[in-house]
Amino acid sequence: MGLKSVWLVVVFLFLGVAVAKNVNRLNVWPMPKWVSRGHNRVYMSLDFQLVTDGSKYIDGSEILKDGFTRMLDVVKVAHVVDGDISSVDKSHIIKGIHVLIFSPDDQLQYGVAESYKLLVPSPEMPDYVHLEAQTVYGALHGLQTFSQLCHFNFTTRLIEVHMVPWTIIDQPRFSYRGLLIDTSRHYQPVPMIKKVIDSMAYAKLNVLHWHIVDIQSFPLEIPSFSKAVGWGLFSFRAVHLF
Repeated sequence: MGLKSVWLVVVFLFLGVAVAKNVNRLNVWPMPKWVSRGHNRVYMSLDFQLVTDGSKYIDGSEILKDGFTRMLDVVKVAHVVDGDISSVDKSHIIKGIHVLIFSPDDQLQYGVAESYKLLVPSPEMPDYVHLEAQTVYGALHGLQTFSQLCHFNFTTRLIEVHMVPWTIIDQPRFSYRGLLIDTSRHYQPVPMIKKVIDSMAYAKLNVLHWHIVDIQSFPLEIPSFSKAVGWGLFSFRAVHLF
């Protein structure tokens, strides 16, 4: 290998490390389609609110409300967020998130629109985050992305959002993003399966393939076919009850 080739290898390695380092600093999963960010910092209000003024989605089934609650749980985890927010400049405090959904329909089916646009903070309402989406399912992805921008400061005991202003425009690269659970051969209790489903939401996956029964075992209790579960168990402690 000649000297010129060696230099090319070194340059490519350097560029690869630089790109990887920049990507790692983003800390958003999966990588959004388009991202712009700044160098400032804002703080979440202790009573962070969900606002839906102007949205065509009325949330009768409370899908958005539940998603907002899950987002707050992810952000706070087990931290005690009780810092002195009054010591922070009011222009650096985010009071809530304004979610604008253009479709009133929340029917979930394959191919539903999942794109979203996230602005932190909103140019029109600087004390709010702005999230817009065609459907509520795109809005749920946007809430997950916002949760990944938030960080708990152990010194101030406040939730911070670094590198604002953020502009994130995103949509799934693949319409089918699935995960397989095979409990017919590897039994998992229902609470664990629910945790897996929650983790799928965090990673923006949209299809669960649950392989419940097979020749090896029948760990599912069906009232109309109750004897099957007794014939096909690994043990009577390995049954899925609903």
